[in-house]
Amino acid sequence: MDRNLKTGRVFQLALICASVALIITGCATTASYRPDIDGMKATLAEVKTAGAEMRAPEEFAAAETCLDWFIHEATEFNPFADPDARIRSKCQAAFAALKAKMAAAAPAARILAEAVLPPVMPQSETAQAGGAEKASPLKDIFFDYDRGSIRTDMKKSLNENIRWLTRNPTASIIIEGHCDERGTQEYNLALSQKRAKSVANYLTAAGIDTKRIKIISYGKERPFAPGHDESAWKWNRRAHFVLQ
Repeated sequence: MDRNLKTGRVFQLALICASVALIITGCATTASYRPDIDGMKATLAEVKTAGAEMRAPEEFAAAETCLDWFIHEATEFNPFADPDARIRSKCQAAFAALKAKMAAAAPAARILAEAVLPPVMPQSETAQAGGAEKASPLKDIFFDYDRGSIRTDMKKSLNENIRWLTRNPTASIIIEGHCDERGTQEYNLALSQKRAKSVANYLTAAGIDTKRIKIISYGKERPFAPGHDESAWKWNRRAHFVLQ
């Protein structure tokens, strides 16, 4: 009888020890996943801020789902499975695909932003050197590639120009049309003429006398900014105001 009781107590103690060991192992397992979980959460927050839900919706959803799955498996200890081998590689692949899609979309997004936001005009070399051309209070108007229509974001600058011309009724202007270097000379002369004309029409529609306005087309012959990429081209697609 005593022997059986002693054996039972030993067995109970063994079960308790085994349970404690499993709990400790489970906690250790969860803790070992913490850097992965924290890293994935940080990545999702970063790419979400960068617009991943719009620019890479499928990859973002897959990565988000994988993170939820990873957290569930990491916090649910299962001695008969190996969640590290089964899940970590899949999540790594999902997040790699998300980062690759965002990286591929980044240049396009940057160029789009440059096309939408009005650029800050640098000071011309003539003005820096104290040349003959006077600094104009009128702002240049910039255009999208291969377009002669007024951009919505340029209307604020045009309206400011109109207010200045209204306050200075004796001032006359020349509107110069310019293009970037792409395209033939003939095509760009026609396009820059269209740009200057669009600006002139906008001014006359606002009440500026047509007798105060002249237009001229320079095409691609007088680039403002040197260079052979969008960082230069965006400055050269413009209508420039010259006071007479």
